[in-house]
Amino acid sequence: MTKSLLKIYPLGHLSLALVEWVLLAWAIRLWRRSTSLAMIVLPIVLASISYDNLVLAMGSLIGEGDLLKSLSMVRFLLHFLVVPLFIVIAVELAHRAGAVWANTIVRVLSWVLALGLGGFEVATQFVGLELVPVTFAGTLRYTVAEVSAPPIVTILVNLFVLLIGIGIWVRLKWPWLFVGTLVALIGNAVPISRVGTLVGSASEFVMALSLLLTERRTQFVRAQLGSGEKTTKVEGWVEGCSRSVAKGQG
Repeated sequence: MTKSLLKIYPLGHLSLALVEWVLLAWAIRLWRRSTSLAMIVLPIVLASISYDNLVLAMGSLIGEGDLLKSLSMVRFLLHFLVVPLFIVIAVELAHRAGAVWANTIVRVLSWVLALGLGGFEVATQFVGLELVPVTFAGTLRYTVAEVSAPPIVTILVNLFVLLIGIGIWVRLKWPWLFVGTLVALIGNAVPISRVGTLVGSASEFVMALSLLLTERRTQFVRAQLGSGEKTTKVEGWVEGCSRSVAKGQG
């Protein structure tokens, strides 16, 4: 393996971690501007994936041992707890985009489901987890010794967000949540044993960015609608928010 490749992977993860800290600051600003507690999930997601990339970037410097193993255990714990929270943010974005079905009851249930799935993942996947050291392209990480089954919860959560992305695309003419989630699905489907962790980490960054951009878009649309524009609700979604805004301004 070439020396340049040995540098690209650690530097790639470090670069992602630094950019994600910038996005974290933006996510906190968006949360403060919003009227929803659920938007706190965005900063949590950014903090989690930034930590993940930082540990992956520094693994070879820390070296094999208890410290890196403990940091890696935290990586997996955050993954099991944070991934189900995407349900909360997806339902909230649907609500903010005008989905009639995303009412108060559904939004509360999304929290119950997310926390329940997180607890289930910790009990069934994290407890008793055994990690082994693995090196790839200049990176050193601890990973699961034996993978007994595909990450069903992660797959189902991503598919759910993908469906929400389609709804927002159709009704608000905003495709980026769908695109970002699709990129994450494809990126995480690539075998880590062949390409390492950088592809999956980059795809998760794209998804996080798409969530932030979608939240920014819904805040903009809601601000415009709050200034007097009217919308109609069709098939559970606000139809043509952008067109309604344009007509109201015309």
